[in-house]
Amino acid sequence: MGQTVSFLAWSLLDFPTAYADAGTATPALNNIKLAATYLMKCHIGEYQYVGQIGNPGTDHSYWGRPEQQTGTRPAYTYTKETTASDLLGSVSAALTSSSLVLAGSDAALSKEMLMHAKALYAWGKAYPGLYNAAYSSATYVYWSSRYVDKLMYAAAWLFRATGDAAYATDAYAFWQSAGSGDIYTGWDSTFAPAINLLLKLASEGKTVPGKAAYEKWIVSSFLSAWQTADGNWSIIKTPKGLTYPSWSKWGNLRYSNNAAFMTIMRASYSSVNKATNIAWAKSQLDYALSTTGRSFVCGVGTGFPLQPHHRSASCPNMPAACGWDQFYSAASSPQTLTGALVGGPPNGDGTYVDLRSDYISNEVAVDYNAGFTGALAGYIALA
Repeated sequence: MGQTVSFLAWSLLDFPTAYADAGTATPALNNIKLAATYLMKCHIGEYQYVGQIGNPGTDHSYWGRPEQQTGTRPAYTYTKETTASDLLGSVSAALTSSSLVLAGSDAALSKEMLMHAKALYAWGKAYPGLYNAAYSSATYVYWSSRYVDKLMYAAAWLFRATGDAAYATDAYAFWQSAGSGDIYTGWDSTFAPAINLLLKLASEGKTVPGKAAYEKWIVSSFLSAWQTADGNWSIIKTPKGLTYPSWSKWGNLRYSNNAAFMTIMRASYSSVNKATNIAWAKSQLDYALSTTGRSFVCGVGTGFPLQPHHRSASCPNMPAACGWDQFYSAASSPQTLTGALVGGPPNGDGTYVDLRSDYISNEVAVDYNAGFTGALAGYIALA
């Protein structure tokens, strides 16, 4: 959720005309406000953060409307004794970016979010460690590989919001401690977002320690791997244009469109290969929407998914019952999740199956849509 909120807030901040032209500025603002407020209210004490609600095993055993789910849903609370630097960094970035979005419409809430963002970042920095170490049996769905990238990303946002050079110094220290960063942007990797944000701030005249190292990495590692797609960093390209990591089978459109968002963001502040970067990002958007002769976005385009792996979408209108019969039904989902991006082909062109039970190809998720939305907004603004 943290990465999702920060991506949406970032795209609304930097590409406001795209949202305005699409008539979606107000819904976007309301969504960010709702989600960020929830994340803020999970900070229930100085060193207490409710990081997850619900056991994945129990929740996955239920199929039906979420508001009709019964039974216990435990809350997993983190303290100084239960490390959570990755979680706290991700939430801090979400709150800082949201505070900037809300500054013009709700100054009091904006100020409150920034206060929590600073506190969460300081906590995560002071007590380093992974959030899944404390509750490994409950956090396996979104297992975290590292925390320095999330703290780096949080520091970059705090630098943007406050102008305090100490945050830029922290960001570079986290980068140096990592040694380098991977290029698979998503909830488990925020190196590219952090570097893109810092380079954007540098382009505006701010002093950014590590600027040369960041510039080298974004060009020689990130952009080169995704745009060349010759197997470096395991990035490959299908005949019809989908670019994704060869090791991935799950959510490939998420990876490609997150990379598109980062590439569009790069084009927004750098003239170096700007046209190439915009064109590459467009190629990934096109794949999601039309290149293969079908759309992978529910309710949009030709041949869009009819059976997304989504509980409430599979349910008939109330008061009809909804349960596992709907999961196994061969019929199209009664509710259309307009705009939802599915995971897409797991093994290249032609391997996608529009089947509700195929969660690898047909699952939808807020983090899938966040980068996709940002890339769309950026393309509209820059094209």
